[in-house]
Amino acid sequence: MIGTLTRTAALAALVLPLISGTAHAAQWKYALGVQDMTVPDVSSTTWGIGGHAEVDDVTPADRHRYASFDVYVDHDEDHLDPDHIPVWWQTSLGVDGKFFTGERKMFVGWAVSQDTRMNTVSSIERQVHFLPAVEAGFAGDSARASLKTGIGYNFLEIDDDAPRLRGYDRTNLRQTTSAGAVAADASIKVGARWQVFGHAEEWRDSDDWIQTQYVAGFRVAAERWGKGSEVGFSVESNEYNLERYSTPGLPPVLAWDNDLFFKLAFRFVRPAARARL
Repeated sequence: MIGTLTRTAALAALVLPLISGTAHAAQWKYALGVQDMTVPDVSSTTWGIGGHAEVDDVTPADRHRYASFDVYVDHDEDHLDPDHIPVWWQTSLGVDGKFFTGERKMFVGWAVSQDTRMNTVSSIERQVHFLPAVEAGFAGDSARASLKTGIGYNFLEIDDDAPRLRGYDRTNLRQTTSAGAVAADASIKVGARWQVFGHAEEWRDSDDWIQTQYVAGFRVAAERWGKGSEVGFSVESNEYNLERYSTPGLPPVLAWDNDLFFKLAFRFVRPAARARL
């Protein structure tokens, strides 16, 4: 597990500079904060600290690209996973562009994204989403909204430690499937300093739903601590269809099928600058 973390961090460290180095300009953002992951079904809560780095740019062909890496350290006292290493992480990569932009800043475009989540205290060993999608929406000065849909790749692996206590082995704890997804995003500025945002996403295959995610939060400008600085708070809810992993005659593979992730962070921005080619 530690070796995987090292390789993932090294990959992120290589990818972020490469992405920024081939564009006209790149904006880097960093964040430090605290978080709490709760599992309501079993009244579990796990506090921790985390760090975040991301880079965002636009290519000469007017394509938007981004990459981010988050790492979290848990203060794990509930031990939902009896052999949990209290470090977990997330990565996100994406590129998008527009087919055309119309009046009132309406647009239709395309997007390709890959998101990974690994080693959570709620027994998600590894989750990978890869989604090519068509996207439509509007991007105004004070309000933005978009809806995208596509067919991609969904991989979810449950950590084997908690299921082993319920009579399971590793044979049915990893599933890969082609799946469709629908995602909606919205944000609105409130006054000069506040921004409220939300996200909803659902994955389904030909048989049933796989996962549903909701995110809501706000950011408030904190310019006194640095130009572009913000304080942000978000709540992320994930629900998983774990019946897909259950074995007849055994209890459910886990005693829960959802988690809540609360995050409070201070984000500071390095101003965009022309990158070296």
